[in-house]
Amino acid sequence: MKWGDSRGVQMYNQLLTAFDELCQEGRFAANVKRAWQLFQAEAVQKITVYSKNMINGIVKDIELHAVVIDSENIRYSSCTCHHSEFCEHIGALFFQYCKGLENGKVLAEQAYFQLLGVTRASKFIKPSDSELLINQNTNPAELFRLMHEQYGDDWKKCKHSFHPLSQTLTSIKGLAKDSPFEVQQLHWCASTLYVLYLGERALQASDSFSRYYHEMTFKRIAEPWIANLNDLLTEIKSSELQTFQLAWVKQLLAFVYECAAKSEKPTIEWDYIHYHLISLLAGNADQEHEFITLFIRRLDAEQGPYMRNMLYGSLAALKLYAGEDKEAISYIEQCQFEKVQRLIYPYVESKMLEQRWDKVQLWMDMLLQHFTNGNNLRSVGPFLALCRKASQLQPEDDRWQAIMLMLLPHSYSALAEHYAAHGKYEAWADLQMYMGRKPEDFKGNELQSIEKHAPEVVLPMYHQAVEAAIHTRNRQGYRTAARHMKKLQALYEQLGKQMTWDRYFEAMQLKYSRLRAFQEELLKGKLM
Repeated sequence: MKWGDSRGVQMYNQLLTAFDELCQEGRFAANVKRAWQLFQAEAVQKITVYSKNMINGIVKDIELHAVVIDSENIRYSSCTCHHSEFCEHIGALFFQYCKGLENGKVLAEQAYFQLLGVTRASKFIKPSDSELLINQNTNPAELFRLMHEQYGDDWKKCKHSFHPLSQTLTSIKGLAKDSPFEVQQLHWCASTLYVLYLGERALQASDSFSRYYHEMTFKRIAEPWIANLNDLLTEIKSSELQTFQLAWVKQLLAFVYECAAKSEKPTIEWDYIHYHLISLLAGNADQEHEFITLFIRRLDAEQGPYMRNMLYGSLAALKLYAGEDKEAISYIEQCQFEKVQRLIYPYVESKMLEQRWDKVQLWMDMLLQHFTNGNNLRSVGPFLALCRKASQLQPEDDRWQAIMLMLLPHSYSALAEHYAAHGKYEAWADLQMYMGRKPEDFKGNELQSIEKHAPEVVLPMYHQAVEAAIHTRNRQGYRTAARHMKKLQALYEQLGKQMTWDRYFEAMQLKYSRLRAFQEELLKGKLM
């Protein structure tokens, strides 16, 4: 339905102005989002425009609601849901009215974002880049203030896509194009963190219907940015921090903490970024003491589980990279394991390569105790990889394989790969028998390598599989048994034990002579 153009647009402007005043400072943001959802779901079943200023209609939510909107005095508008001032049903009817105007879908969308406090990106004018010159004397706190002033509204460009943030990142990074490399590194870290913050801000404004899609899109775009950020931090960590670098790191830590504190379940892993940043200060006694005091003070005031985990993890990271392993473990035990586990594994592996087996044993004992208590066994893979690495570096020490055996069946894949890779074929075969695996359970040519290098170790598995197949007492089972016996024949010939095969075959024929279907399958398999 189309309304008269001049009168309709005039009423649209009146309503938008009135509703915009009502929704100042996000007062009814939730109602606006819900109204948009109802509008998109075509919940407005009837709409009538009459007189010069009145709209009424029926909106179907959980119940049917009658809605009246008065454009001349918006406070006279009403809905049968009896919510005060502005409810989602009034909003849905307004969006439906917008749709009835010329170019209505665009007008409805503009109204929605304006009521949320979102302004079109084209209205923002950036100062020239020459106003920001980044050097060693730049105050990083002032830089963040200027970035927020110039680019703080760029998240509003991300209504349909996060790609505009790539341009924002390039623009901010370009401010340091003529700076010394040490300054560029830190500025690029700050740029990346700020753009990640803008992305999360844009996600918060998305409606629930499309939020999952937007989250997946943002994670895909942000992944290379975070990888580059970690590479930059690793490069910075490789040398001793200068005074100006220390000031930057402190500001980056403050910014990341602020971003993490804004949400209990952020999309970006601010905690791991915080751990990486805090590791840059490890070894500096004065800074360690300052931040340990700060984190403990924050823990006394912080109640949220996400932030408490991050603070304990940061304390652990400081102690970890300072080489104080026992203190680090005591802090890690205060965290949710899944929130800090990726902090542990690279450190333990580095100590293995340094041959610091006393430290390795300390951490492996802690990890083993965690997993043997039945916690997080789905994430046991990295721990098993460490066990395999330790066994490779210490082949004479059987304790690492013993740990993997303790964690069966969760460690089956890792243990089987380890045995096969190191030529421990008998142990590999024993593992398969223990797990009850049959030859048909293996994919493709998984068994070919074992059969080529140690055919004798797979003989018991095939013998066991033959008996199990026969005991099914059906044609398919007999066919499977015949196929396994054909393989046994080839293996015995490969081992030069033809007489052993002949005796085994005769014994099987005699034992199951009354199973005519089995005898037929042996004949079809050309075993007789």
